[in-house]
Amino acid sequence: MDVVNSIVENVLGSAAILGGNTDVVLFILVFSTVFLAVLGVFGVWYSKNPVQRRLEGKTAQVAAGPAADVSIRYSEETPLDKIAKPFEKHFLPSSEDLRHRIRRRMVQAGYLRPVAVRVYFTSRLILGLGLPFVYTVLAPLFTKNLTVEEVLLFALLFAMLGLFLPWLWIAQRIRLRQRAVREAFPDALDMMLVCVEAGLGLDAALNRVGNEIGRAYPVLAEQLRLVGLELRAGKSREDALRNFADRVGTQEVQSLVALLIQSEALGTSIAQALRVHADDMRNKRILLAEEKAHKLPVKLSVPLVLFVLPALIIVVLSPAIIRMSRELVPILSRSMQSAPGL
Repeated sequence: MDVVNSIVENVLGSAAILGGNTDVVLFILVFSTVFLAVLGVFGVWYSKNPVQRRLEGKTAQVAAGPAADVSIRYSEETPLDKIAKPFEKHFLPSSEDLRHRIRRRMVQAGYLRPVAVRVYFTSRLILGLGLPFVYTVLAPLFTKNLTVEEVLLFALLFAMLGLFLPWLWIAQRIRLRQRAVREAFPDALDMMLVCVEAGLGLDAALNRVGNEIGRAYPVLAEQLRLVGLELRAGKSREDALRNFADRVGTQEVQSLVALLIQSEALGTSIAQALRVHADDMRNKRILLAEEKAHKLPVKLSVPLVLFVLPALIIVVLSPAIIRMSRELVPILSRSMQSAPGL
């Protein structure tokens, strides 16, 4: 605690010494922070041209065709990966079960590369240490009345925020991707039923549906293409379908996977099973729309009471109030003037 207090006091003292050049110091710090942030984002999201990656052999193309723009990068490392690699043994969890659960969440969020877990923990470490450091450096330049305890308290809050920001980002991506899959699933299921009834096998139907819905529903198309890629790589259909359900993580996909596995094991008609499941999914979508429609009046009551009702009351009662004030005020004034004579 004494070491932290001495560091904070040194930072505060340095800021006080540079009080005459506050604008220059603030400009340098802001410029450095923005530059490093932009450089980090550019390094994480930078990727080469798809044609160049295919020529270099670093991309496994999932499917062919005009809509097959989904690719898996398995050997290309970003600058953040190279920075995180030396520290992997120090901050990665030792529990294999915890790593597996985090890896599953990363896959559900759309990060398929093996280094995704490493990048996740590296980002938590960088944000957890970087945000309180930046705040500790910049706080004396904006507010001069903060005590050491207040600076430490806010630095601790920023450290907790930095630790939770990657988790919130992953949770938001999972929610958005699962929502996209739910919206696309009934249409994809109807198309799969048409393909199976037209004579295609289940593997060919999955591949065809993944190619056809790529432009409208890219998230579900990517997952279906991955199923086809696993089947071509030699995995059994049951394992490929179970991996598909694990990657998506929605109840609708898990139900479909269980239905397909049971139909194959029992020898029943896959087309008939898909037809029943498609009807069920269509009814669920109708019920969900009706549920949202019934919830709408309840949700609208709050803004109506807070914003519309006061304005409506003012508009309705304003003429009456104005008229009453014009007629009653003179009467009251005359009665008050004639009261002393009485």
